Amino acid sequence: MKDPGENPEGKGNGKGAGREPAFSVIDRRPVIGDDAAPAAAPRLPTYVEELQARAEEAERRAREISAAYRRIDEERDAFRERLTRDLDRRLEIARADLLRKILDVLDDLDRAIAAAGTATDSAPLLAGVTLIRDRLFLVLAAEGVQTVQTAGRRFDPEVAEAVATEETADAERDGMVLEESAGGYTLGGILLRPARVRVARYRTPEPR
Repeated sequence: MKDPGENPEGKGNGKGAGREPAFSVIDRRPVIGDDAAPAAAPRLPTYVEELQARAEEAERRAREISAAYRRIDEERDAFRERLTRDLDRRLEIARADLLRKILDVLDDLDRAIAAAGTATDSAPLLAGVTLIRDRLFLVLAAEGVQTVQTAGRRFDPEVAEAVATEETADAERDGMVLEESAGGYTLGGILLRPARVRVARYRTPEPR
């Protein structure tokens, strides 16, 4: 006969009872929260970062282009200054050469004036002054100076200046240049001085 206090299955609840076998629990659920480790996958640039990189590249290119334009402007200014100095120098040399030639003619005039003080005949003096005038004209012609032809032609205000008028009864002579009081000159197509002329003006004869 079994003891009433004995476990039917042979397992006691008291201190003297047999021990249950030990075991452990492994939690295989994914850990979610602050203790989770970061993903090891490579981090791709975001859209904002791509735009920022493009903006920085554009700024760098803009700075390079701006610097290149500044260098071009500086070189252009330096070239313009050198060209201006060179042109000024050339003009000074050309002006000096022309003045030297005119000074030679001035010497001829001084000699003619000195000779006129002792001359009794004006014919040689006139011939000498005429030669000096011709020489001066040759000097100017060598520099490209040309005379404006106006006498006997229709008055042209582009190359002539009417300083006097003379009435005429001939309608065909109206506006014709009768006389030059001072010649006109051009240089390379540029008017140096208009001719000063006397112009005919037609006036209807008064009835008798």
